[in-house]
Amino acid sequence: MKSALAGTLERARSTFATISLGQKVVIGLLLAGLLLGGFYFYSWITTPTQAPLFSNLASTDASAIVDELNAEGVAYTLADGGGTIMVAKDKVYDLRLAMSGKGLPAGQDTGYALLDEQGITTSEFQQQVTYQRALEGELSKTLEALDGVNQAVVHVALPKDEVFVTDQKKPTASVLLSLAPGTALSGEQIQAVTNLVSSSIQGMDPEQVTVTDSTGQVLSAAGSGVTAAAGDARSQVEKDYETRLKDNAQAILDRVAGPGHAVVSVRADVDLDQRQSTSETYDYKTGTPPLSSSTTTEKYNGNGTPVGGVLGPENTADALSNAGGGNSTYDKSSNTENNAVNKKTETVEAAPGNLKRLTVSVVMDSAVAGNLNQQQVTDLVGNSVGLDSARGDAITVAAMPFDTTAADQAAAEMEAARQAESSAQMWSMIRTGGIAAGIALVLLIVWLRSRRRGEVEEEYEPLELSDDMLAELERLRVQSVREEAVIDTRQQELEAAERQKVRTEISTMVSERPDEVAAMLRGWLSENKS
Repeated sequence: MKSALAGTLERARSTFATISLGQKVVIGLLLAGLLLGGFYFYSWITTPTQAPLFSNLASTDASAIVDELNAEGVAYTLADGGGTIMVAKDKVYDLRLAMSGKGLPAGQDTGYALLDEQGITTSEFQQQVTYQRALEGELSKTLEALDGVNQAVVHVALPKDEVFVTDQKKPTASVLLSLAPGTALSGEQIQAVTNLVSSSIQGMDPEQVTVTDSTGQVLSAAGSGVTAAAGDARSQVEKDYETRLKDNAQAILDRVAGPGHAVVSVRADVDLDQRQSTSETYDYKTGTPPLSSSTTTEKYNGNGTPVGGVLGPENTADALSNAGGGNSTYDKSSNTENNAVNKKTETVEAAPGNLKRLTVSVVMDSAVAGNLNQQQVTDLVGNSVGLDSARGDAITVAAMPFDTTAADQAAAEMEAARQAESSAQMWSMIRTGGIAAGIALVLLIVWLRSRRRGEVEEEYEPLELSDDMLAELERLRVQSVREEAVIDTRQQELEAAERQKVRTEISTMVSERPDEVAAMLRGWLSENKS
């Protein structure tokens, strides 16, 4: 067994000794690559897949959870600046149950869960405070679900219910938002925050919600509504309108004056106020039958002195005696008709976005403006943007020399950057191609040498040597492994000339057929070692 192992090792050592330096380098690089790839593959296979245990944690909760994980010897990784704790995926649910049993994270014990802790001895004041805390906690968790909001703090002021107060105070709320780095809320998102808070509290209007961020910037002030959202909406409408008109005018100027020889600017004053008007009109057509009609008639016929008289001093005995008599007649009639009248009620709601005034400014390069009719340019641009002089719109067209220094410098820098990028890409391709060609050349040389060596070993034929050459080679072989007996000096001088001749023939043969001589010498060396 030992002799077989020694023979195998000896053959491997002799084979490695026959390999050239280039082959050894290639074999070493291949072995190093295989070992490195195997190491990374083993690390990837053995590394457990991680999943978030908790996210958006407060610093106190994260510290407490990390202490518990360290005490239990559980491997973890912190992410998102310490707000997220990553653990092995197969341990997430077990660890969540374990942390929940220890009251972690403590920040989650808010919202309506506080109402479960009340007892039978809780006072009315405690109930009110607990309800307010629960409401604030639920609103905070709702706002934290918005994209870009890391943490939200909500404070609610609920007025007491008064029985004999006609003017009941309205509830108010304040919201403090801690935003993610680089995040800014738009007007629509601020409006969403105010609507969420106001809709969750009975009797609260969106104008009663104050929203600020962690930098102290007021996003929505109480009593003034969501000013940021309104301002953003107005600016966006005006910007879109101006951009559309500017593109129309710029397209014409680029065709007339050429690209880069004319610049147009449009300023639009848009009315975003919303108005509503209601009007009622009545219409009656002659000949329309009435809806209802009623007639009243009174008649009286009689004689004698009329009953009554004139009050005052005239009502005396003398006056009564001189009162006239005779027949009297009374006749009265009245007619009431309810005619059908058409009633029309119209409510008109004006949509915001009406254009109040439009101003347009056009500047052309004086190098090309001399060849253009300025009045025609004014008419073309005015028609393209819908200019109305009766509305107060104005347009100004001027010709000035353009400063192209910055444009030329930018073009030169872009050209230099393009050339640098092209040069970098070319050198990268050259380096990559050189490395690939070098590797291919090394592999080709190794393959050719191995193939040539195999062909030499397979097609090797014994050398045809004369008896003198064989005797000299045998003497050299024996002399290399043992000392020769001392020979007489005179005999050495006689054989020197003969040996010199044989050595010349051997040298010639070595130079002409080196591979065959090398193969024969390797065979002799193997025989000597054995």
